[in-house]
Amino acid sequence: MRNSSGPVQPLPRLVTTSQVGGRPDVLRRADTLHRLAHELWCVAETPPTHLQRAVLLQNHLSPGQQPLRLTSVTALQLLGLPVPRGHAWANSLLRGRRPPHAELLARHLESVVHLSWSGARAHSRFPEVRIRKSLDLPTVLGPWLAPLVDPVEALVVAADMMAGWAITAALDALLSRGAVPRAVDPFHRSLLEGTRASQRFVPVTYTPDLVRDLLEQLPPTARAVRAVRAALSRTAPNTWSPMETLVRLIVVAAGFAEQEMNVEVRTPYGTRYLDLGWPERMVAMEFNGQVHNTNHAAYKDEMHRLEVLRDLGWSLRVLVYEDLADARRRAA
Repeated sequence: MRNSSGPVQPLPRLVTTSQVGGRPDVLRRADTLHRLAHELWCVAETPPTHLQRAVLLQNHLSPGQQPLRLTSVTALQLLGLPVPRGHAWANSLLRGRRPPHAELLARHLESVVHLSWSGARAHSRFPEVRIRKSLDLPTVLGPWLAPLVDPVEALVVAADMMAGWAITAALDALLSRGAVPRAVDPFHRSLLEGTRASQRFVPVTYTPDLVRDLLEQLPPTARAVRAVRAALSRTAPNTWSPMETLVRLIVVAAGFAEQEMNVEVRTPYGTRYLDLGWPERMVAMEFNGQVHNTNHAAYKDEMHRLEVLRDLGWSLRVLVYEDLADARRRAA
C-alpha cells in the first residue's frame, strides 16, 4: 500500500533566552515555551517534533544568504522517505554488509540534526547538531521551505548507519514518489523571495538513471557511494513500503521467478493492488502489517478484499512479520 503523509503543521516561532527574559529553570516551567537547545526556545502550544526542531535550528544557524542545508537521515525524514532500523535478522539473511555505524541510527533519527555547508565552513556549539561539508549535489525543498541536500546525497551521508536492504527501501520509495522541487541554480535565500520564486525551482522525478547520474558526481570508490550504488541495483518499480522491499528481496534471495510489485487487479468493488505477484499465474503474496492487528475495521476490510480476489481466481499467500523473521516459518 502506498504511504501518504499528513498535512504539515505550522513551524513554531524561535526565541532566545535573552529575548524572553528569565532564567532557564523558570522558562522550562512555561506552558508554551519548549527548549530546542542551549538558550534557544520555541513558542508553541505543544512541544515541537524532531523535524520542526531541525528546521528551526537550521534557520538559526544560517543567518546569511547561503544557508546550511539539512542532510543525512534528517533530510530523508523531511522528504518522507523511510529509514528502516532494526531487523538485524534481515541483513544476515540477505547477506548484506554490516553498516559500520548501525548502532547510531536510532539516536540520530530521533534527536540529532544533520546539516551541511558549502563555501564558508560552518560550526555548531550544539552537541546535538552535526555539520559536515556538502557533497555539492543540487538543493531540493522540504517542508517549511527548508533547503535540503539532494536525496541521493542525503542517502550517501546516511549509508554508514543503514543496512543494505534499508538503503534499497529508501531508494524504492524515492523512485515511486512524485516530483521533488529542485533549485535550478546554486541555492541562496533570494531564490525564495519575490513573485518569481516558483520559477527558480523545477519539479524533478527520480529515475534509476537520474540516481546513477548523481552518484557519478561523487567519489566512485567511497564506501557509502558503493553501498548506495549496490542498493540501487536491487530496486524495483512500484514498491511503496519498506516491508514490500524486504519481502521482495527475501523472495528474490529464495530463487523465485521475477515478480511484479503492486499488481493492479480490477474487481467488482473497485481496483485493488497486490503487494507482490506473478499475474500470468494469478499467484500473489500479501504482507499484513501492524495496522491489521490494531485496527479492527482495517482487518475486516482486508479480509473482504482477500476473499474477493480469491473468488476471482487468485492464489494468495498472506504473510505477517513473524513469517519473515522466524526461519522455520519462512521455510514453510
